[in-house]
Amino acid sequence: MSFNEVLFFRVPQFFQLNVIGHLQTKKQLQPLLISKQLHFPRYSLKTIKALFDKNPFDEEFRFFNTKINVLKVSNWRKDYHNKIVSPLNYYGKINRQDYNVNGDIKFLAEISRLQFMPFLAFKSVESNRPEYLNRIEIVLQDWQKQNPYLNSIHWTSGIEVAIRSVNLVFTYQILHSFNKLSNKTDIEIRKQMAYNYQFLKNHLSLYSSANNHLMAELMGLNVIGAYFKVSKKETSKWKKMFFAEVQKQVNEDGVHMELCTRYHAEVLDQIIITLQFLKYSKTEIPYEINSKLKEMFKFIEHVSYCNVDTVFGDNDEGFVIDPYFVRGFSLYGSQLASSNHLFKTRYKSSGDIDFRNYMIFGEKFSNTVFESLPQNTYFKHSGYCFMYDHNAKIKLSFDVGCIGDNLSAAHGHSDIFHINLQQGSHQILVDPGTYQYHKKEVFWRDYFRGITAHNTISVNNQNHAVANNRMSWANRPEAPKTEIFYVENEVTCKSEHRAFRDVVHQRTINFSPLTKKITITDTLINYSSKSSNIEFYLQFHPKAQLKLNKNNLILKGQNKVIILKNTFFNKAKIIEGCEELPLAWYSEKYNTKLKSKCLKLTNELNKKTTLETIVSYE
Repeated sequence: MSFNEVLFFRVPQFFQLNVIGHLQTKKQLQPLLISKQLHFPRYSLKTIKALFDKNPFDEEFRFFNTKINVLKVSNWRKDYHNKIVSPLNYYGKINRQDYNVNGDIKFLAEISRLQFMPFLAFKSVESNRPEYLNRIEIVLQDWQKQNPYLNSIHWTSGIEVAIRSVNLVFTYQILHSFNKLSNKTDIEIRKQMAYNYQFLKNHLSLYSSANNHLMAELMGLNVIGAYFKVSKKETSKWKKMFFAEVQKQVNEDGVHMELCTRYHAEVLDQIIITLQFLKYSKTEIPYEINSKLKEMFKFIEHVSYCNVDTVFGDNDEGFVIDPYFVRGFSLYGSQLASSNHLFKTRYKSSGDIDFRNYMIFGEKFSNTVFESLPQNTYFKHSGYCFMYDHNAKIKLSFDVGCIGDNLSAAHGHSDIFHINLQQGSHQILVDPGTYQYHKKEVFWRDYFRGITAHNTISVNNQNHAVANNRMSWANRPEAPKTEIFYVENEVTCKSEHRAFRDVVHQRTINFSPLTKKITITDTLINYSSKSSNIEFYLQFHPKAQLKLNKNNLILKGQNKVIILKNTFFNKAKIIEGCEELPLAWYSEKYNTKLKSKCLKLTNELNKKTTLETIVSYE
């Protein structure tokens, strides 16, 4: 931690929490006034009806492995999954990880993002039924009564305040567009915006905390500043900070610096929404910012293939806008449609209008049917390589990047040289997922982000870095050195890392659609005089049907046979759902875990040891 961070951030942060905040709780703020220059999205009843005809509204808000009825929920400090109510307390005294007192903060925070509110607004317009308008009023009044400023757990995180703000602004705009805004709703939202704005500007995540949270907080400030009347000096400051963070947080190849699939998508939405509101308020967007935005979509193109999402790093299924009732909604697919609208790109698209894009862009949103397929691509700066055989519907992704960002690597996993492999919608080699963040689940947290849960090699059971706490890593190694070669339709990616100090790990992947083979060659060079072991791991999807026969691992799925051959497989064993180690677990969504299958091969490390795995597919 630098001297500047301590002096200009940590010390003021301490005084905010322990001194200034107490004074702010006593200050009554006046509701913000709406901006006179409204150039925000316009909606039509015809389009809203068409969207609801295709995606009927559901009162059950589903998130993680639980749900609530948005027309009936009444306690806004309750973790409805674990049945624990967080008490009223000054925010500086609240321990967010105290499960016995507050429950699981993820379940608490999710419902108070109020992501269902814009859809209640849309439904009130489409149905013309008063109960939806009444429900919006009740939610606003109850939420504010139960969460007085700085005196509940919902005032302990800027990202939550920001996402809540954006959804309330959209709710306000939808109702305002159709003259459905009651006096109570009008005042309650404008009053809430005053407190949200006050909170965000006093609690920015700066210095070593400056990751997706800061981008979200600046989104909140810029959206509020564009829609409501606040200080011009301050709005100018937020714009400048936001543009600087886009430049800082988005790598040269368009991948977000945290190197996580889902967080890349979340930050992309934060940027899209912020830029749209700035455009609506007649702010000119710098060319370099639009260029960064356009580059971000290139990574999104490679995330989802045959309705299977590639996962790298943490995934807590986060949204800014969550069309929770739309079955099969893909944030990634929706974002590619956003790119087609904004930049006239030709990413694969159904041509449909979806709720997320309609909420952001309104009637101006346009989309076209495109059937383009992603091509072999290497994101050099961030370290992701994607390889395809579209005829066989094979996709392989190869992680040759760092562990997370260079601040604390908070959402990164020990997954250097991890690979994902799928054939069509059949998942073969998989990332294990995330499962949980909470302190009480640190045992499982360490497993799901650790090396033994990924398709790579460990030396003496070491991770690639040292787990600093449940959300960060220390001694993060340098990025692997990587080369990529293209010969006709064949691609070879060769990489080398030194995370294990005296042991160099080289992994080369050759992908040949012509021969329908993928060759994975691992070479480990030991510069130490000490004896060592290597552990080679392959993680399979829980539905994978596999059989180990001497040196061959045979997988069946979708009437296809895939064979993995390695001369050392006769020493390997298949493990299924072991809790003690732990090993062979898969989390398809936050707070769920399933038994899966894992191949573990332990071998002595000589001065130079080579393992060759050949994947043959049909």
